[in-house]
Amino acid sequence: MKKQKGKTGNLSESLVEETLQEAADTFFGQRRDIEHAVQLYQEKVKRLRRIQEVLACRQAELHFLLCRGKDDIVSGFYQALGVDSNRVPEPGPESATDLGQLRVPFGMSLKNRYAKVVRAAYASFVQEARAYMHGRYFNDPEDPRRKRITVHYHQLERLCREVNERIEQANQYNSPTQMLQFSKQFDIEGSEKEAIVGVPLRYNLDQEMAFPRIDFSCALLPAYPDFPPAEQVKRSITSYCAKVLSECPDEIRSILREVKTSQSC
Repeated sequence: MKKQKGKTGNLSESLVEETLQEAADTFFGQRRDIEHAVQLYQEKVKRLRRIQEVLACRQAELHFLLCRGKDDIVSGFYQALGVDSNRVPEPGPESATDLGQLRVPFGMSLKNRYAKVVRAAYASFVQEARAYMHGRYFNDPEDPRRKRITVHYHQLERLCREVNERIEQANQYNSPTQMLQFSKQFDIEGSEKEAIVGVPLRYNLDQEMAFPRIDFSCALLPAYPDFPPAEQVKRSITSYCAKVLSECPDEIRSILREVKTSQSC
């Protein structure tokens, strides 16, 4: 009979060990998964920043053509296209202007040359803005039949929300205190000591080990509005360029000369 009791005791201990191991695996597994998700988010932030740097360069080149980024001229340009200029981020003084990206056509009137180079700069800017906000499809290098999409603003915003939801779940329902309290119920000896002393053990690790929420604004990634396609606003751009040229013809001639000079370098 005693022998049977010993077997039962061993079986019980084995079951407790297995249960505790599963609980520990769940607790630490969830933490590892969240750490990996946060790391993935941070990597995507870095990749999107590089895309945004290219976008800011294309925008700076467009603004250069608009009287070297003169505020009222730039603002009027976006308004002429039906875009709220207050929602358009500034490219920033650190954004490089590569005038070699621009091409001034030959054998046309000044009015047509200016309108054409502005339309081309706008088309390039819009293409980058769309890729930044919505992504750009490309062939999967592992399977050319499939398409993949580059990291983009809305994808990253969504990922941030999803990771924060997992963080809240872990902090609320899988905290260190809950894990310790769960394991303590299998420690009969410890529970009996607490009953004798009259003061239960308390664990205060939740704050210390809690995952901090991700603050998307800390990524410093501006949101851009949706711009109309270049072909759709071709006439509006041409009309606005004619207006700018009539107001400051000498400035526009100087700008186009500078662009042409950069092409020959």
